[in-house]
Amino acid sequence: MIVEKSNRSWLLLLFLLGALQTNAQSSDGDDSHVVYNSKRKFHVGFYVGSFFTSKYTASMYDGYGFDALGTKMDFADSFMYRRINNDYGGGNGQPDLIAQALGVNHGDWAFQNPTDMPINLKYNVAIMAGIQTRYCIDKKNAILFNANASKLTVNGDFTIEIVTPTIGIQAPGTGPYRTFSLIGGERRAILQLGYQRILGDVDKLNVFLEGGLEANMAKFDRNVININGLQIDLTTYYSLPEYATYKAKYLTGVGIGVFGGIGLNLSMSKKWTVQLVYNPSYDRINLGIDPKSVLSNSIGLRGYYNL
Repeated sequence: MIVEKSNRSWLLLLFLLGALQTNAQSSDGDDSHVVYNSKRKFHVGFYVGSFFTSKYTASMYDGYGFDALGTKMDFADSFMYRRINNDYGGGNGQPDLIAQALGVNHGDWAFQNPTDMPINLKYNVAIMAGIQTRYCIDKKNAILFNANASKLTVNGDFTIEIVTPTIGIQAPGTGPYRTFSLIGGERRAILQLGYQRILGDVDKLNVFLEGGLEANMAKFDRNVININGLQIDLTTYYSLPEYATYKAKYLTGVGIGVFGGIGLNLSMSKKWTVQLVYNPSYDRINLGIDPKSVLSNSIGLRGYYNL
């Protein structure tokens, strides 16, 4: 009887301890919630990578230009025609700087045909850099807020005809049609708000997915042509007073879009995490008279520091 009472006493004591533990957990909330709270951390870091975008808005830099109402110029009124023939080509009693750059006499060259205008306009691969932040809900889930910027360059080729070609064997680049470069410049700032999910064991090299909303600001920056070192700015007309409304409406714009992402996550230490990430995005680029949404891509390296 004494043994049975002793066993019953131990069982009763264990039951009471279990009940007390259950009450303690209930008063503090879900046990898993407590663990997640202890894992919440704010990370800040950097991003550097390459940026590729659609050539759709590259047509803004084709040398035609727009009037103050946003209508594209025809060839005879285009910025390139007026700058080459009138402002730099001996028009209005000015010296023929084009002939000097070409090494020919005045009247021995011609820029008189729309087929001479720039072709193959496209954006070059650009560098993108920015600040990256994330708020870790737990080891695998985080809220992202990123701010990136990129300076884009547009390139195209145009031709000038040499009316009186050199007699005899001609060296490369001295034929009747000579090719020169047009350059456009554009700035973009991109803000991203999204969600990131790490797959698998977070203590190893593993894959992550992310996605969210994106806002971009695009700004027309410059547009020049280069004729054997003679640089001619095509944006001079945009500085005229009647273009103030046009510049504000068509040369700078803010658009909204979405982004996704996939990459590799590596925890280097308790303080540093490194990610290799590929991000496609689909944004409205509000430049020019007919803006639309385009696909862009970036790939780069992130580094997060755990605060």
